[in-house]
Amino acid sequence: MQIKYDNQDQEWENCLSIEEKKLHASQWLKKNTLDYWRHKRMLSTIKPFIKKDEKWLTIGDGRYGTEANFLISNGANALATDYSDKLLKISKEIGFINEYKKENAESLSFQDNEFDYVLIKEAFHHFPRPWIALYEAFRVCKKGVILIEPNDQITYRLNIFSKFLKKIFNLYKKLTGKYLNKDCYSFEEVGNFIYTTNTRELEKFLLGMHYRDIGFIELNDHYIKGVEYIDLSEKKISTKIKIFIFKAIVYFKEILSKFNLLNNSLNINILFKKEPEKNILKKMILYKWNYKKLPLNPFL
Repeated sequence: MQIKYDNQDQEWENCLSIEEKKLHASQWLKKNTLDYWRHKRMLSTIKPFIKKDEKWLTIGDGRYGTEANFLISNGANALATDYSDKLLKISKEIGFINEYKKENAESLSFQDNEFDYVLIKEAFHHFPRPWIALYEAFRVCKKGVILIEPNDQITYRLNIFSKFLKKIFNLYKKLTGKYLNKDCYSFEEVGNFIYTTNTRELEKFLLGMHYRDIGFIELNDHYIKGVEYIDLSEKKISTKIKIFIFKAIVYFKEILSKFNLLNNSLNINILFKKEPEKNILKKMILYKWNYKKLPLNPFL
């Protein structure tokens, strides 16, 4: 059966050949932008699991290996992989990452238990067969797989405010003549269907293989066009105001979610291959992770 993959490979090629996209992509290497603040905020949640010199694999990390760079910056060894290695080659040449490899997430070339952890950040939702990719990630890890992905808003807990926002959004699309999708299924410009996750489905993934340990934390994110070009060190009052408003929106979303008035936009999970050590559990509490022991199959 022929599997249709998205156009990410062409997108990375465009980032090298089209000046506008080349400039945009260059911002991903900077650590003083508001966009970097967004991604660092997501990645900082995984710090409880980062231990010096342990081996990590990042999957779908073709954006110069920014996730691998974060891990390396925090003391881990990280191998960046992606379906296309166009930007990863450059990243290694400039010393942003240490090593990379071109890999299809659905058919990894690594041995069982080759890495301590596998990180998939905002890439799972690009895969045409995401569950195969997740099984592969689980196969090559020793301790666990971490997913940072968009939260499935429909199967998530329902609340009045989220329902209201959905109706307003659908009304706006209808009035402006845009394509209306009442089931909230979404697609990205590179051609992929956005395969959102929820914790219950991931629990079932583990239980099917008779694994019982899962951790989860939820987060809100926000994006506006041009956030990649906003310099956090900029002294202009107008820029400082933009930064303040942007961060205020993010934290306001967090408050609304805490009172169950808004669904969190991100679902962050760790699927453990073995029961985490006590020191890991203590660190998880510190970083506000939830840990759950799933039921034991009574028939085995």
